[in-house]
Amino acid sequence: MKKVVILALITLGIYGCSNNKAQLGGEFAGKPNTTVLLETLGTEGVNVVDSVKTNAAGRFNLRIALKDGEATLYTLRCGEQTVPLIVGAGEKIEVNSVPGLIDGYTVSGSEESALVKEIKNIMGFGVARLDSLRTLYNQTTSKSILQHISKEFSKEYYAIKRQQIEFIVKNAGSLAAIYALNQRLPGDESLFNGHNDIIYYRLVADSVEQNYPTSPYLATLKAQISRYDQQAELQGKLDKALEEEPAAFPDFSVPDMYGKEQKLSALKGKVFLLDFWSVADQNATFHNAELKKVYEEYKEKGFEIYQVSVDTSKPVWVEIVQRHKLPWITVCDFQGAASQAVLLYGVRSVPQNFLFDAEGNIVARNIFGDKLDAKVGELLKK
Repeated sequence: MKKVVILALITLGIYGCSNNKAQLGGEFAGKPNTTVLLETLGTEGVNVVDSVKTNAAGRFNLRIALKDGEATLYTLRCGEQTVPLIVGAGEKIEVNSVPGLIDGYTVSGSEESALVKEIKNIMGFGVARLDSLRTLYNQTTSKSILQHISKEFSKEYYAIKRQQIEFIVKNAGSLAAIYALNQRLPGDESLFNGHNDIIYYRLVADSVEQNYPTSPYLATLKAQISRYDQQAELQGKLDKALEEEPAAFPDFSVPDMYGKEQKLSALKGKVFLLDFWSVADQNATFHNAELKKVYEEYKEKGFEIYQVSVDTSKPVWVEIVQRHKLPWITVCDFQGAASQAVLLYGVRSVPQNFLFDAEGNIVARNIFGDKLDAKVGELLKK
């Protein structure tokens, strides 16, 4: 009887051990005798979990021990090529690079990793298309063509966002959905439209909990949701206070590109927009193009824009301002995040803006596109 028990325990021990492992192999074409790194992202940055050299044919093999048997997000790195993977216990994953394609690879043996590749392609190819439109925009002087490119950019931008959201909803119960929640187009701070994004975070958290109840990625996602709820509660109190009584603005003065001090309070008597931006923002061209439409419509009726750059390089800033022919007040003190204006208005990311009525009260913030156009028109009619 004792022998049977011992044998059973040994069998369970072997099973439990193997159940926490996964196999990873494949080929990096054209990379013979090259180091392959297996990395994870920890609280203190990137951690190298294991490494191995490819053979003469570029093939490699790794065995992975998963902590507590939990599916884990890894990055497989060989030279300049990186492959994100979500590895589950017992999986035998094959990764093969595809010559001629940037970051091109195939993956089999892991459903989660295949989903990661799907969202990676959606975002990566989308960024490439947006970059092409940016290049065309910067090389064009025709006003009608610029307007056409701007419309195409917006159309493409929102198409990518819709694909991202559709992927998240369709695969809400996967860890790849958590990965997708954290993917951003260049310059984006939020997933889609800020305030309503929490819907998708909650959907994924509820769905993932059914499939991966003890996953550390689920715990991290829940912590994100908790922080969002706290911020939303605070923002709601501020917005309610703003609706009940417009807030007076903190004044400041920053020099323009000619060194002339421009005081914000000098605009009192006009409806004006205080806009924070950066030339480093890849969407800055389109942000300013959108502002130009509103400015041209209302500038003769008493509307002004006071635009603060959060950049630190004067030559780069001046070159972009002149190239874009910005028609409003544009200033910069080249202090970046330490700028007096940035600190006074609590700016943590760009673009951000504050809309003022003619009495110098803040009546709206972070208002863009058609909503900005409508609000400016409403204020100028009063």
